[in-house]
Amino acid sequence: MPAANLIHHIRDVAGSLRPAERKVADMVLGDVDFAMRASITELAQRADVSEPSVTRFCRAVGAHGLRDFKMQLAQSAAGGVPYAAFAEVASDDGIGTLLDKVADAVVQGVAHARASLDPAVVEAAVAALGRARRVVFFGVGAGSGLVAQDAALSMLRVDIAASAFVDAHLQRLYAGMMEPGDVAFAISQSGRSVEVNESMQIAKERGATTIALTNAGSRLAWIVDIALLLRLPASPAAEPPAPGVARLVHLAVIDALAIGVAQRLAPNALKKLRDANARSDERAAGDA
Repeated sequence: MPAANLIHHIRDVAGSLRPAERKVADMVLGDVDFAMRASITELAQRADVSEPSVTRFCRAVGAHGLRDFKMQLAQSAAGGVPYAAFAEVASDDGIGTLLDKVADAVVQGVAHARASLDPAVVEAAVAALGRARRVVFFGVGAGSGLVAQDAALSMLRVDIAASAFVDAHLQRLYAGMMEPGDVAFAISQSGRSVEVNESMQIAKERGATTIALTNAGSRLAWIVDIALLLRLPASPAAEPPAPGVARLVHLAVIDALAIGVAQRLAPNALKKLRDANARSDERAAGDA
């Protein structure tokens, strides 16, 4: 049976492992982020052991193999984030205190996101978006669905053909129409949305490059080609409601990706973006 928290379990059993397995344990505990994304060859080289020793280590700590080990490790890392500022909001908080707590929660969420995102993976996502024939964003609900729509608009503004779908039927329909050269981009904090996961699987089978912005350890993360992994716990069911930190973090990541794409396509993309902003400002001034 899997340990409730694999990281804690590895610390507890490290002393009883064989020497080679203990070296793997020390390496994992020393760099959990690396362990979650590295191949078996990279893990073996970092720990200075053989690849079979890595496999034996995974089984020794209760995993079925490397893939299962990484999933448990990611889930443990996500669950272990000391991130609960927004849970302290009380119904009798004054406005000043409320503003402070919400702002602190957002800042803390963005900081955790920055720490968990792998720059190499972000670079891969930017490159895929920059060369895409078209990009289709998938998301559901008031959080991820709105972020998907904002993401499509951000890509359009840097001259990338993009659209967003929040309806399950339309998601599957458009996923089935995708081709090599297209990018399917899913946004899901939980990574458990059946509609989104099925659509991404369909798009992948059609030959599209698949990207996801999701929580570490989620089912969605294992489906896609490029996983932008965050470590944000689910907002508690609180009264009053907790701030939508995940949505704001997702928007920040999308902004970073759009700017990265614009940099890759510069100077034409940046010029078009400035021209589009100027026309929008002119129209707004005329309507005032």
